[in-house]
Amino acid sequence: MRVEIDRVGVTLGGREVVHEASFVVEPGELVGLVGPNGSGKSSLLRTLYRAVRPSAGAVRVGGDDVLTLSSREAARRVAVMLQDPSTEFDLDVYETVLLGRGPHHSSFGRDTAQDVAIVEEALRNTEVDDLGGRMVATLSGGQRQRVMLARALAQRSPVLVLDEPSNHLDISHQHDLMSTVRGLGRTVIAALHDLNLAAQYCDRVVVLAAGRVVADGAPAAVLTPDLIRATFAIDVRVLGDPPVLAFRPLPRAVTRTSAPVPSST
Repeated sequence: MRVEIDRVGVTLGGREVVHEASFVVEPGELVGLVGPNGSGKSSLLRTLYRAVRPSAGAVRVGGDDVLTLSSREAARRVAVMLQDPSTEFDLDVYETVLLGRGPHHSSFGRDTAQDVAIVEEALRNTEVDDLGGRMVATLSGGQRQRVMLARALAQRSPVLVLDEPSNHLDISHQHDLMSTVRGLGRTVIAALHDLNLAAQYCDRVVVLAAGRVVADGAPAAVLTPDLIRATFAIDVRVLGDPPVLAFRPLPRAVTRTSAPVPSST
């Protein structure tokens, strides 16, 4: 399902944190959203699942403005995995993942054999099938991340939004997660801190700096030494295609630019 971010602005606390952001994610694409802390990645993602209302522009999923959809229909189209999942509900792992089937039920619908099969598949794909009876609140941060991904997978929405999905995960599970996501065939937008993960797994990379889209294109075209130095204030050596990035800190006197760097396409 196609996603269109059309000149979106986001204002929080009287401050514009995203400025006229525009890009399109085609059906089945995995797009990485990268940028330094405070660049507006999470704020922009929140407009996709209606946690934040844009102050300007529109977010369209499947051709429809998400704000015109019912809550149920929006959840059928877009599933989300947050970087800091809530554990306020006293549920076990299986019950938590089963919540992902909620948008597909009527108000008093019962779980079906298909729901059970989908949940069990999601648990296996995220390697938490052995934790089904554990309370989510007792899990490690990495285990909770994988449970939240399983819940998003169980939702079976054509669009998947991931906000720092590798947060709390060790390196093995980071790559397992990104490999799983890449193999889904769904439209995926993932905010990522790790540029090497973005380079290895994403079809395209969109770079935000100071709330603006400053580059959009294939990883090898976008993740260049000049752009990374200007955006992240760090030197990098780029090897191969897909690129592998080897970083080196800049002298303390050098800081990242607050102005947009040239766009890449």
